[in-house]
Amino acid sequence: MTSPEQLRLGYIGLGNMGAPMAKRLVDWPGGVMVFDVRAEAMTPLTDAGAPRPAASPRWPPPTSSA
Repeated sequence: MTSPEQLRLGYIGLGNMGAPMAKRLVDWPGGVMVFDVRAEAMTPLTDAGAPRPAASPRWPPPTSSA
């Protein structure tokens, strides 16, 4: 079974609904990768502790177990 520290989350779409939901996931032990077509939408989440913004919305990422 995967522990929370090993499970990484991704969140795409940081508009009026997505940004608050993604912000709640920033403290997830494995981190949350965020993406939005507007680069400025990702800045508040990376400033809040999201490890880094994603370069694209490609899913699953190459390191995914999906």
